[in-house]
Amino acid sequence: MLTPSFVLIESLKESVGFYYQWWWFFTPLLLWPIFKLAWVNYVQEKYIRNIKWKLLEIKISKESEKRPKTMDEFFSAIYSTRDVVIDTLFDVYLAGMLDIWFSFEIVSIEGDVHFYIRTPDKSKEMIEAQIYAQYPEAEIKEVEDYVTDIPDDIPSKDYELWGTDMVLGREDAYPLRTYKDYEDIGSGEFVDPISNFIEGVSKLRKGEQIWMQILVRAADDTWKREAEELVLSLIGRKSKKDKKEGIFSLILSEIVDIGRYTLHGFFSTQEALEKGENKEEKEHLSMMLHLSPGEKEVVTAIEESTKRPGFESNVRWIYLAKRDIFNKTKGNAIVFSYLSQFGSQDLNFLIPDKKTKTSAYYFLTDYRKALRKRAILRKYKRREFDKKGYVFNTQELATMYHFPTFEVVAPMSPRIDAKRGKPPTGLPV
Repeated sequence: MLTPSFVLIESLKESVGFYYQWWWFFTPLLLWPIFKLAWVNYVQEKYIRNIKWKLLEIKISKESEKRPKTMDEFFSAIYSTRDVVIDTLFDVYLAGMLDIWFSFEIVSIEGDVHFYIRTPDKSKEMIEAQIYAQYPEAEIKEVEDYVTDIPDDIPSKDYELWGTDMVLGREDAYPLRTYKDYEDIGSGEFVDPISNFIEGVSKLRKGEQIWMQILVRAADDTWKREAEELVLSLIGRKSKKDKKEGIFSLILSEIVDIGRYTLHGFFSTQEALEKGENKEEKEHLSMMLHLSPGEKEVVTAIEESTKRPGFESNVRWIYLAKRDIFNKTKGNAIVFSYLSQFGSQDLNFLIPDKKTKTSAYYFLTDYRKALRKRAILRKYKRREFDKKGYVFNTQELATMYHFPTFEVVAPMSPRIDAKRGKPPTGLPV
């Protein structure tokens, strides 16, 4: 009698023997995905090293009344950078090309606040043009990178730091609060969400610094399709992903649809056709009626969010200081109080990434924290965008990164004293 173990052993022997005979065919197939990943990473790293970067500092007039909606238009304009670099498979697998990305940074060096945009050299003129289009009085200056003033070997006897990447608490489809939530519709009064952050970082002492960067890269529409699936799930409709059809069912369905619409065209009135087209929309509205007020607000917020262009994003920040004045609680309070105001338990919120935050609680804590601190500092300095990230739409980005309105009166807020005036007519050229 053949036992199960005997059958298993014999099957394994047959499989090994078959592989030895055909190893030359199966081995390349098994190793190809690993080689492909390693090779693409190699050529992309080489491509990134050859990018020439420029760091631009932007200052606006202290009399500027532009609100975050202005930056919303700016981000919408730079969405045009999507799919302009990669044209062929050669670009991906031999040249290692990547879609370009930008870093939008708010930095306080001993209380002196700066707004920076880091851009590839080839996109510098486009960024400047879009800034001037939205802020004609702006002053844009190319500057040396501030990160070079800080050594790489922190923690050290002189410096200490704390930092982390931020991640979303829920799926990308759930939006954050945006600048529209900070404006009173009746009175038009606007409370600038960046005011408390500017106020906090303006009070840093000599030897203290806070760096925050928002990395962005134009995203495709995958996140919008995922948002549509989520909305269908929330209102109780069947997800499109659940409607799995075979090829024959699909062809039959198409034939039935063609016949149905042809008959409608011959025998139905225009009113009947319009009713048929609006059937799905009415079904959607009918299901919405059964949702609670809170659920309706969530569905509406998700649908409104997908109407704007989206960017793959990553928020990263660091608080660093001379060791004798380092105050982790102070640095965390300033940044977390700023980022937490964009959160909502019904929608989305930002939390520290457990994989990158510079904390360790158990085994070899000091050693592991030192490794994480040097890793986050290296990533910040290189503006590493080493993962897909999560998606922010243009309104969310403009809410987190915009130039302060004139109501923000922090003494170290980045301003220019006067508007840039046009030259008088009639000057000799």
